[in-house]
Amino acid sequence: MKKYSYMAILLVSIFAACRKDTSVDITVLPEETTTGANTFGCLIDGWIYVGGRYFDYHQPSINFVYNGSDQMSVEVKVKGINDPNPYLAFTINHPDPADHLGCTFSNARWLNSSIDLGNGTVEITRFDKDAKIISGRFSGNRITHGRFDVVYR
Repeated sequence: MKKYSYMAILLVSIFAACRKDTSVDITVLPEETTTGANTFGCLIDGWIYVGGRYFDYHQPSINFVYNGSDQMSVEVKVKGINDPNPYLAFTINHPDPADHLGCTFSNARWLNSSIDLGNGTVEITRFDKDAKIISGRFSGNRITHGRFDVVYR
């Protein structure tokens, strides 16, 4: 009887761990927050694309990497109805509002693709170097209504 009890517990554990993550709804943009919620979303050519957690990687699919001075590289695995390539990449220039320089994004593209998505402006709503949180909105050229709230590296 003990043997069957252990097997039942093991099976329940396996099935509980294999749930699909429903925290990413690809039909709506994420709410604007400034808490480090690891959310990302934008419209590209009018199509909604969102980033979040995906079951196949067991880790956040949003990677913002700050070089400590004037640039932050961004790579996001996005889900959308019209996915030409699931990885969006761009650079945020002058992300620290203390720089008093215009914050922009550049080199926006589908990763591993020559498709240029253009450049634009970024409005930083929170940049907390202690908590490593950056939040904001971005828009320009083919990308509009963008928003993010992430913990960066």
